[in-house]
Amino acid sequence: MFKWKKLLAALAVPATLASAQTASAAYPDKPIKIVVPYSAGGSSDVVARAISDQLSAQLGQSVIVENRAGAGSMLGTAYVSSEAPDGYTLLLADVPFTIVPALYKDRVKYDAKIDFAPITLLGLSPMYLFVNPKFEVQDVKSLVNAAAAKPGTISMGSGGNGSLTHLMAELFMLTTKTEFAHIPYKGASASVNDLAGGQIEASFTTMATAVALYQSGKIKPIAVSSPTRHADTPDVPTFEELGYHGLTVQSWWGLVAPAGTPEDVQRKLSDAMTKVMESEPVRQRLASVGMDLPPDTSAAALKALLAQDFGRWADVVQRANITFE
Repeated sequence: MFKWKKLLAALAVPATLASAQTASAAYPDKPIKIVVPYSAGGSSDVVARAISDQLSAQLGQSVIVENRAGAGSMLGTAYVSSEAPDGYTLLLADVPFTIVPALYKDRVKYDAKIDFAPITLLGLSPMYLFVNPKFEVQDVKSLVNAAAAKPGTISMGSGGNGSLTHLMAELFMLTTKTEFAHIPYKGASASVNDLAGGQIEASFTTMATAVALYQSGKIKPIAVSSPTRHADTPDVPTFEELGYHGLTVQSWWGLVAPAGTPEDVQRKLSDAMTKVMESEPVRQRLASVGMDLPPDTSAAALKALLAQDFGRWADVVQRANITFE
């Protein structure tokens, strides 16, 4: 009897493999779900809905956007990490995907570095350092010198503790060896509103968040974190050209799948997304919310960006000694 069981088990292995291969070959044969780990209406939700119809057209299946907000993106991310790695549940990831593991090590129920496979890099958006136009300093060098002369007295607003705007401020302080008074707000919009009102002196944020105040002259950008000057603000220098190295940082959005998703399924998704990202309606929708189309949207480009950001933010959190209960 034992020999017969072993024989049946051996015969079952190739049958299982054949079944998996058949399933991959037929992919997709049912609706695909893109999980957004935030409430509807935010930038990640906009991105997911911008690509869903075009991805559906490319794959010949419905693509549904599902919002699973909670715990600063951890709830939705954990959900996708535990789903079957078959290409039918994807995650719309953004910067907190690489920041959260460094900030909340004991609370994270997944390993972002190994539990997901990159599919596509969707969008980029640089960070700007803004000051109030009536502030005594109006360029980065003067701001650094003023902060060095009076440590902890110049206020630097952010969109909240642990946000990209907060960590960007911490990275700026580490890079310039200065100390600012960090003022966390409940959202980046609140921070730049107070900057315009003169309640704080400086703040980091994206242009999408600050565009109305910038265009009305109520806040002034003095540097941008993109690799080169941004086409929309050609007069604003980059940190790199000003001599502040290590501050080339961009907000980003990407599509990832659970680790273990068959490679041919990953390729089908990546190939389909390449065509989606070439779609003019998608390009226009992303541009309308302040996103730039990356020069390389491939899975490899997203993988490289993730590796860089995991290392960057873990280092900043450690060096700045940022801890949350």
